[in-house]
Amino acid sequence: MHGHFAELARFGEAILAKSQRLPSHQRALALSATGLMLVVDGDKGRAQQLLEQSLPLFRQAGNKLDVAMVLGNLGHLLALRGRYAEASQLLEDSRALLRDIRDSDYPRNQRLLELMVASEVPNFLGQVRLGQGDHDSAAGLFTEGLTAARRLSDRPSILISLYDLALSAQARGDLTGAIGHLTEGLSLAVEAGDQSSAAYYLEALAEVASRADNPRRAVRLLAAAAALLEANGSGWLHAYVPRAPHDDDQLAALHSRIGDAAFQQAWAGGRSLAGTRAVTYALHDEPADPIPRTARTPLRALVSRLARTSRRRQSSATVAPVHRAPSQPEITCPL
Repeated sequence: MHGHFAELARFGEAILAKSQRLPSHQRALALSATGLMLVVDGDKGRAQQLLEQSLPLFRQAGNKLDVAMVLGNLGHLLALRGRYAEASQLLEDSRALLRDIRDSDYPRNQRLLELMVASEVPNFLGQVRLGQGDHDSAAGLFTEGLTAARRLSDRPSILISLYDLALSAQARGDLTGAIGHLTEGLSLAVEAGDQSSAAYYLEALAEVASRADNPRRAVRLLAAAAALLEANGSGWLHAYVPRAPHDDDQLAALHSRIGDAAFQQAWAGGRSLAGTRAVTYALHDEPADPIPRTARTPLRALVSRLARTSRRRQSSATVAPVHRAPSQPEITCPL
């Protein structure tokens, strides 16, 4: 899939090389289309350059919808680089244009574009708010994006919105809500045969499992996701959502929590979950991992030791009663 977008980007660049004599609006379309392909292909610097070149040409043509689309994608690119203030301004400008043209009498293809932009821009702005720690505002924007996406019945827009809503729920500590959004999105991706997007949903579910004290499940899900991406390519979703932790640092942290033998076993088990088996496993509830003795904190070890000592004393008292000592105030050890 990644190679497919790379091929389209090369085709777009070839058109651009011969586009100087095109009418300004057609050249703007070529610039923006190639820029969007490059976003997915990973060349975000070149993508931003082409989108910025298209913007004055779209403005010259007077098409507010195309301007809103470009502003939204430029805002998204700036947000990915952490330039939240500039990104917010561009995304708010895009939303303002969409409000102005909402009742315009566009032909059907333009109306579909309007709905797509109306679903994507709130998600991009919500990602900015999430990055700024405004979780409630982010959730409202993601919900707005999902509503527009469902009106359009556009699967990619729905997948973006559900993923973003899961991140918002997770940031607020609502792991149950996050799982609900992620399982819905995972099911939708699988129904459409979008294995790469399914892999990114598995990564996000792995992060939830890790936070829910189930590191073995997290390892299995990450292994299954890696296998899917190796088999199907990187796809497109990674270009539009903040990807869940999945790199070597994340794997090392999980490795330290469960030990080498358990990690290797969980990783091998996850890699063996091919296709629908990985999805079935992800959709199946699994209890949290018990805390291994080697992973107990000193406080928990102390509490466990005190409990064992208490049980032994009670057992001894049953066998050989002794005179009771004066009662002492009860001492509790907080967990």
